[in-house]
Amino acid sequence: MIWVIDAFEIKAQSSIINTERNLHKIDSVFHVFSDFMFDIKKGNIDMTILRSNITIGSRFGKNLFRLTGVFNENNLNNKKIIKNISYQIRYNRVHLNNNSFFVFIQNGEDFRTFIDQRFLIGGGYRIHLFKKKNNYFDVATGLMREYEKYPSYSHQGESYNSSSAKRTRFTFNIFSSLNLFKNIKSQTTIYSQFHVRNSNDYRIFVNQNFRFIVNKNFSTFFRIFINEPSVKYVKKVKYNSDLIMGFSVNI
Repeated sequence: MIWVIDAFEIKAQSSIINTERNLHKIDSVFHVFSDFMFDIKKGNIDMTILRSNITIGSRFGKNLFRLTGVFNENNLNNKKIIKNISYQIRYNRVHLNNNSFFVFIQNGEDFRTFIDQRFLIGGGYRIHLFKKKNNYFDVATGLMREYEKYPSYSHQGESYNSSSAKRTRFTFNIFSSLNLFKNIKSQTTIYSQFHVRNSNDYRIFVNQNFRFIVNKNFSTFFRIFINEPSVKYVKKVKYNSDLIMGFSVNI
């Protein structure tokens, strides 16, 4: 069993769950990976920030199971400004050269992008193009069925009713973890999702992390997360991005 807590390095989340960070560490029956941060601010402005996620992983021979849950919430003066609750169940069947077939189910909501519910079910094939020690470069492709619900809202004086939609998307994803230099490590996750009936309807999710290792006890990191949908199903939605900088101390 492995328990990891890093209060400064919370994964940026939107309507997608990034399960890749701990994939290659799951090599036995039971693993738990968790991030947690809770911040309370009092004064002229009252604010609470809660960010947490947990991944439970298990591997039996060529079978790899992962269950990931995410909960993020920000409140300002008792008013909720960000909320995100999601979970994902993923199964990989590993075979030749560590390539794998995978299937997954995901469900959740995303206050930030005005999605009341996003339910996904899909699968595909993942290929290891390069792997040496802790360095790897993988690609994955597949199909998924998407169901989304959107709330009622107002935009530029117009009122819009709540709505929902079902779509099938083709997916192409890139995952890498590379030592660029002796003390600089790059971790990249890119999810791209294309509507099978409309090539102009696509979504790109990029999570890029650079870690600068000073010594075995101290490192700094720089992370950027971008969520860019080509079609705004809720008109007032803009693309989301996060820029996170910080440091980690291991004693």
